[in-house]
Amino acid sequence: MSIAVVAVLGACGGPQVPTHNGYKPKDVAPWKQPKALKFDDKGEAKPEGDVSYPDMRRARWYELTLPSNGQLSIALEITPPGDAVNDDFDLGLEVLDPRHRVISKSELEDEDAHELNKKKTLVELVPGKYLIHIFLQGRMDTAEFALRVTFKATAAAEAKTNFPADVPFVPVLPMVPIQDDTPARVKVTTTPPPRGNKHHTPTPTPTPTQTAGAPVRAKVIGMQIIGRGTQIVVGKGTTTGAANGMKVSLAGVSSTGTTENCKEQTCSATITATPDQIRAAQGWVTLTP
Repeated sequence: MSIAVVAVLGACGGPQVPTHNGYKPKDVAPWKQPKALKFDDKGEAKPEGDVSYPDMRRARWYELTLPSNGQLSIALEITPPGDAVNDDFDLGLEVLDPRHRVISKSELEDEDAHELNKKKTLVELVPGKYLIHIFLQGRMDTAEFALRVTFKATAAAEAKTNFPADVPFVPVLPMVPIQDDTPARVKVTTTPPPRGNKHHTPTPTPTPTQTAGAPVRAKVIGMQIIGRGTQIVVGKGTTTGAANGMKVSLAGVSSTGTTENCKEQTCSATITATPDQIRAAQGWVTLTP
């Protein structure tokens, strides 16, 4: 909206569109002071709140500390401001891992935009501190919300072994003489460097390079069910051998997907597989150029 239109609306008594960024001037880095959430005996945390862009309360930040490996389920129930809501209203959601990388999100360009009930399921999470960012995207928007976060620890798989039953016996070793029978030291001569070259530089050994076009195995670190399948986030990105447009295959599932939105450490893809099928493959997929 142009400045002239805003001025006309103000003169006519219409709503004033905020010109600020939705944050108070002192909130330079609000993510550095998140509200810590604690899980109850059932492994749940249930914060509620409200946000308002005009009142400089655009976002809320929450911090969760996962004590062990496990799965995080997030449900966000949104109550928009009644008749005042515009057609483009959306309350955004992001989840950041301990390294402050976005591992799950919902914004205006995502498929679950404008929905009033958003759900995320993040699997194979490691222990550490995670951030949940809830934020408005329209300058006139306000909303109330109820957040439900559930953590389920993943039991470590016990290694099965029948040691020492499967350890073979040591084979018969060769006889070693009591006295050392090593031959006398032989004088070794070296070839001098060519004349005229005071400083002979050895030829460096070439560093082996990764085979181009080789498949890449990647771990699924986040997934959510969407209308045409399951959207997954894998822990491989542009710096670890992945790229946009690579085919994604899952053991036991004939259909494949294609990577997109690749960043330095992660890529996204939508595949026609259920979360149960992904868990049956232990969360591993193969990326093929």
